[in-house]
Amino acid sequence: MTDTRHGPDQLNRDAQFLPQTTDDQRPALRVGDVLVCAYWKPGPLLQVSIDTSDLAAEFPDNPPMQVALNDGIVYQLPAPTADGGGAAVCALDDRSLFQQLALTEYTELYGGAGFDYPIAVLVAEIDLRIPGGLERLAAHFDKHDAGDVVRAWFTHPAALLAIARAG
Repeated sequence: MTDTRHGPDQLNRDAQFLPQTTDDQRPALRVGDVLVCAYWKPGPLLQVSIDTSDLAAEFPDNPPMQVALNDGIVYQLPAPTADGGGAAVCALDDRSLFQQLALTEYTELYGGAGFDYPIAVLVAEIDLRIPGGLERLAAHFDKHDAGDVVRAWFTHPAALLAIARAG
C-alpha cells in the first residue's frame, strides 16, 4: 500500500504511464495506488475513470480529491462545508466561481442534482463580487443554450470575465 500522507512529490515523480497493449486494456496513469484511465470510445466519447480501490484500507470512503475539467473543479471530496457551501464558494477565484455556476445550472437543467455548490450561494457570491455581472453575461448569452454557456466558460473564461466586469 502507498502511504499517501507522506511524500506526495515522490509519488508524483514515480508515476507510470501504462499504454494500451491489447484490446481489453485501456491506457492509464498510475500514481501511487491510484489508476487513472483516459481513452476514446466510439461516438466519439472521452471516457475518464479513477480507480482508488487499492487505497480502501487507508481511505474507506475514497481519498480526498479534486477533479478538474480545464482548470474548473467539477468534483471535490470532501464536499464543501456544512454551511451550505458558503465558505467553500468564498474560497473560489472568480473564474472557478463562474465555471461552477455554469456547470451546476447545466446539470440541473438536464435533471441532475448539481455539483457541490448550490446555485443560490454561487449567485450571491457573484453579485457581491461583481455587481451587475450576471445581467451583463445573461445579455451576452441571450441567444445561446446551456451547452454553449458551459463550453464558453471552459474555453474563453478570460473574455467572459471581462464582460461580467465591464460596467
